[in-house]
Amino acid sequence: MIYFDMIMKPSDLKGKKITVMGLGILGGGTGVVKFLVKHGAKVLVTDLKSRRELANSLKQLKSFRIQYVLGRHRLSDFIDSDLIIKNPAVPNDSKFLKAAARHKVPIENDASLFFQYCPVPIIGITGTKGKSTTVALLERILKKSGILVVLVGHNTTSVLDRIELIKPNCLALFELSSWRLEGLAKTKKSPWIAVVTNVLPDHLNTYRGMKEYQAAKKNIYRFQNSGDYVILNKDNEITRSFGKKVPSQRYWFSLKTFSKQNGAFVKDGKIFFSSRGKVSLVANLADLKIKGDHNTHNALAAVTVAKLLKVNNEDITSALCSFKGMPGRLEQIRVLRGVKFYNDTAATNPAATISALRSFRQKVTLIAGGQNKGLDYFPLAQEIAKKVNDLVLLPGSASNELAKHLNYLDFSFGQNDSLALALGAAYRKAKKGDIILFSPGAASFNLFKNEFDRGNKFKKIVNKLP
Repeated sequence: MIYFDMIMKPSDLKGKKITVMGLGILGGGTGVVKFLVKHGAKVLVTDLKSRRELANSLKQLKSFRIQYVLGRHRLSDFIDSDLIIKNPAVPNDSKFLKAAARHKVPIENDASLFFQYCPVPIIGITGTKGKSTTVALLERILKKSGILVVLVGHNTTSVLDRIELIKPNCLALFELSSWRLEGLAKTKKSPWIAVVTNVLPDHLNTYRGMKEYQAAKKNIYRFQNSGDYVILNKDNEITRSFGKKVPSQRYWFSLKTFSKQNGAFVKDGKIFFSSRGKVSLVANLADLKIKGDHNTHNALAAVTVAKLLKVNNEDITSALCSFKGMPGRLEQIRVLRGVKFYNDTAATNPAATISALRSFRQKVTLIAGGQNKGLDYFPLAQEIAKKVNDLVLLPGSASNELAKHLNYLDFSFGQNDSLALALGAAYRKAKKGDIILFSPGAASFNLFKNEFDRGNKFKKIVNKLP
């Protein structure tokens, strides 16, 4: 573990001129700004969004002394500064960041600063899909066992201001996106325990290819040492390749049995844990309330961390029994006249929607579509042809790509301009016992603010159905 050596102090920020690039609307940016101002930094916030668009975030900061440059960026704010903190959504090839780098102004993100300031061990969890569910399940297990834990970066949870919640003898449980992991390369820090749920094609509208995307994910274990742990999905081709060369102690998780490797696996409907040649029964798979093989993977990852922390099996099983999943992830919203409605808005890529479809034994009515992130939609089209009775597509480039493949497969579908119309069309055709699944498999920025906004609107429409 590296967290007790050479830890910076927030007091080091006093008097520093800091430019925060990207305030955002989800709360992460406001947490960063509050932390910096409280510790004496002179903060300038710049964002391409207007004051009206940022109204909710600005309201949270009205009592703080902050300089704003909104609706534009000024080159001077990136050159005449002691530090730049970039929002995860800001592209790395920004001309303003390049100017800061030329003038040797340090560029950090909230995660890289957190790793420098955090005085306790960090458990970091990343993955294309499943990281939020794994974090939530692991938090439940740890709290059940009496281990103090502070959540960081989970869903819309902020980052830097969580430092103030950390007490001695607790752990930080950090949900790490690929963008946040990029910052760790500069500070050369990785968490004590690193988990990678999977790596699937995604964000290829941001990265120059899968190689670059994978490189960002590798930062979660890249700077570990022999006293640290990395936990990888043995069933995922990319994470399996990661495991060929790691600097730390490697553990696997898998739906398939293994005996000569360390980690958690499934055998005969039960979860087992293997470590240094000793195999023990942990829990029955039937105790899980969450559906699908992808959620079994998430549970196995959480179990592996828990066993490394010496949590007893009773507490693990209790947590597994009580966990019903995360909002927006195969979340059952309502049963109306025998029709079940599921919100899977967190499915922002085709692989996630494929996993959702495979979670149901029966064929479903699917509402999907949105904007493409440079991904291949033919595998999803093939799965739809096998697992879907009726399909309604929302507008967007991903929908257009999917429609092209479905036409090739001779699969008929409907299209609507809004979520309300799509849901209405799906419900009119539904019969008692049917399932209506909202699993877009795409980004949402053409119709919604983000996937959270998309999911909330779906729930509101469903709950208003007569």
